[in-house]
Amino acid sequence: MLACMATAFVISGFAYAEPAPSNFTEKEVALLKNGKPVFRPLPTSRNNGFYGGTGFAIINAPMDVIWKAIQDWASYPKAYPNTIHVEEVSRKGNRHLVKMELGHKLLRITYFVEVDFDKKQRKIKFNLVTNRVHDIDASQGYWRFFPQKNGSTLVAYVVAVKVPMGVINLLSESVERKLEGGLLNIPTRLKRWIEGSNGTRYR
Repeated sequence: MLACMATAFVISGFAYAEPAPSNFTEKEVALLKNGKPVFRPLPTSRNNGFYGGTGFAIINAPMDVIWKAIQDWASYPKAYPNTIHVEEVSRKGNRHLVKMELGHKLLRITYFVEVDFDKKQRKIKFNLVTNRVHDIDASQGYWRFFPQKNGSTLVAYVVAVKVPMGVINLLSESVERKLEGGLLNIPTRLKRWIEGSNGTRYR
């Protein structure tokens, strides 16, 4: 049976607990096995500028391939919608300082995250760096990888983002839904990138 671990995180002093995903439902298992994503937004997502939850996907590639793809910063604008520029600024051991620039017609957002790669734990954590330019209030989360017997990998992407209300007030409800969906759909975008012709560079 497919399984993954529960988690909790804190944004702006408030704790948000992910709905315990120790086991998938039959419907979720069927979706994943058919190459479809599973989304679990938090109950508090889309409230007062907070967006969070978990996206799951099975990628038809071993973990090592996915690990390489996530570190291919220069390819992010091609792999992910509304991503303008991603650049590794510095690295110390397994920790990377990464500059992110995202945007669309209405606005452009710049911020820095520290990304910590822990291959032994099959986990990649990221946190907003607050002593650098940041057009969002908070961003944190992690990737988790669960190798499957057939050589594929179950990927879990846990994310929590806090956007300033000054920005939120400019967005319509439909744009807010797209923002939430875009966050939780990141594993699906990675799946398409790796399983497509671009994925051969990581194998």
